[in-house]
Amino acid sequence: MCPPRFVNLMSSRPLEIAAFLDRVGWGCAQAQAVEGDFSSRRYARLTKPDGATALLMDADADQNTPRFVAVAKILQRAGIEAPEIYAQDAARGLLLLQDFGARNVGAAIDAGEEAKPYFLRAAEILAQLHRRFDGRDAAGLDFPCYNAELFTTQAELFLDAYIPFALQRDATEGERIDFRAAWRAVMRGIEKLPQSLLLRDFMPDNLMDLPDGNLGVLDFQDAGIGAVAYDLASLCEEVRRDGGFALLPEVVAHYRSVAESPLSQDDLLRACVILSAQRHTRILGIITRLVLRTGRREKLVFLPRIRLHLAHVLREPCLLPVRMWMQQYCPV
Repeated sequence: MCPPRFVNLMSSRPLEIAAFLDRVGWGCAQAQAVEGDFSSRRYARLTKPDGATALLMDADADQNTPRFVAVAKILQRAGIEAPEIYAQDAARGLLLLQDFGARNVGAAIDAGEEAKPYFLRAAEILAQLHRRFDGRDAAGLDFPCYNAELFTTQAELFLDAYIPFALQRDATEGERIDFRAAWRAVMRGIEKLPQSLLLRDFMPDNLMDLPDGNLGVLDFQDAGIGAVAYDLASLCEEVRRDGGFALLPEVVAHYRSVAESPLSQDDLLRACVILSAQRHTRILGIITRLVLRTGRREKLVFLPRIRLHLAHVLREPCLLPVRMWMQQYCPV
């Protein structure tokens, strides 16, 4: 076994990681940490002496690593570029993945490249997935069903973390009851939309611009079955940079054309607006929980943009119950 090289990269279990890599023939690779995002997953780019590269993913038990493996296979069968898994100990959260390189779409946009072509290509990926996904592929995989109740429950992270952070007190039981009622009202009928595999964190920073002109897809361990509108809303999020939501009407129109969707432009766009509001409400909770638990206050830089976007979308008539709740209890 080569000496472990991961003390500074993944200090929680360097010997276990070194043993895993030695078993799969990568024990002597050099490692360089790859910056993560809001999750507890840790990544390192490995380089062998012969120049071969791979990515090591080290995930905690709550990060659904076995589901990541299953979804990667589903995406590959649908002709979508998901990383090949070279080796795995999924039960312990360790994967050795194909290295898609350093051309991250989010970083490319931040560097000044035009966003729209990337967004339209990403919409084509979703259209392809929704055309080709066979529900039988999900049989036995215990995928969550992202219905109105689950979306409402997930939005409650706003109550659990953002309210204590912003108001310096816990949400009251009455506020919780009214919050749930507001979200259930706006989510009514979401299950009637076309359902497919929902990747859940489908956005520019989880897309890689590959040398062959395709986009590689990352971070889908929280996938489930849900409305096709969700990943379109996720793609056009405003968490990390401005401008995504302004592209939503064109993205929806392009998706409808490629997917031959039975939904009208207005109906699909309305669903995307609702799910965008739900997503950004929840992310306010995700970020503040991260800050409260870990002290990573640098993540607070995202909050003003998220609040601004949420205030903007809450003006839509379809979100009136949630807007009224926010105005009464916690203006954003």
